[in-house]
Amino acid sequence: HFHITMGRGTVAVVVFAVGIAAFLRTQNPSFRLFPENDVPGLLTLLNADNEVASATVEDEILNYGNAQDTADGSTQEMVNRYYNLATDFYEYGWGESFHFAHTKVGETHEGSILRHEHRIAEELGIQKGHKVLDAGCGVGGPARAIARKTGAYVTGVTLNAYQIKRANHHTTTAGLTDLVNFVQGDFTKLQFDAGSFDRAYAIESTCHSPDLAAAYSDIYRVLKPGGRFVAFEWIKASGYNGSAEHDAILREIEYGSGLPPMNSRDTVLKAAATAGFKILKDEDLAQDTTNTIPWWNRLDMSKMSYYMTHVSVYVLETLRWAPRGTVLTHGMLLRAAWGLVDGGESNCFTPMHLFVMEKPL
Repeated sequence: HFHITMGRGTVAVVVFAVGIAAFLRTQNPSFRLFPENDVPGLLTLLNADNEVASATVEDEILNYGNAQDTADGSTQEMVNRYYNLATDFYEYGWGESFHFAHTKVGETHEGSILRHEHRIAEELGIQKGHKVLDAGCGVGGPARAIARKTGAYVTGVTLNAYQIKRANHHTTTAGLTDLVNFVQGDFTKLQFDAGSFDRAYAIESTCHSPDLAAAYSDIYRVLKPGGRFVAFEWIKASGYNGSAEHDAILREIEYGSGLPPMNSRDTVLKAAATAGFKILKDEDLAQDTTNTIPWWNRLDMSKMSYYMTHVSVYVLETLRWAPRGTVLTHGMLLRAAWGLVDGGESNCFTPMHLFVMEKPL
């Protein structure tokens, strides 16, 4: 935690800053200094007891950048460092479910997220008592939603120790520890016996793996014969044309989101075939624009909140209330946000290409 010593001048600055923040809050409800309903506020992020506490935030963001720039570097390390930095900001800006959703006109963000997760349960045919794997679970929002809807037992796997801590906290608060549990691990080298699960899903997570076939193959291994697997993949969309402009957009998304080079639909289909899966459905939900809101709309509409947060972080770091490197961390996430908006508007990128697969009997 960071200890604060204030003189009279600093107190005046604080009072002024809090007043400005209160005004901005009236203009944009998504801007929060303090936590609300277990959702972090901006000041919470700056004192978060996460894995970065063992090193400076500045070192962590620089190490992340080096891992991103090193072609033969440890992708596991890169992804882990990314989520050390990003998890609290994700919860602050998005909620407990770190994914996009196919949003209908008139539907709330929270409603679309929940419907997206319930769709996974329906595509998989999850039943009460099924054992289900969530590969790349984040802080467990989808696992809790699916367990609550179906009565299935859901096991979430993530590389990141801090996400495990947050996932366990939220699950205890929700009273779902009898149905949902979390394991720290690598979904390309799962620590479960063959045939351990009836169903499996990966929501925008296997894109972090530099070897998609390895991820799919181990998920295939732990599924029972006849078991289904749903993956929502971040891939190049149908509008991708190989231009320098499109490649630059993808690079921004990759850097800001902790990704190796972006996969294509063909890469996914080849990885599924290598693993042994039969493809049951292959559909980019982002291409359905009938009575829907573009998936990137929330990012585009939240620009004012992002700018307010960035300015606030800059002021707090300047006053030494936030650790050095916090501005760089938020800047990294801004690069992802703008890249995602550009990727959606140009249709060179999709975060929600749905693949439904089955392990043959």
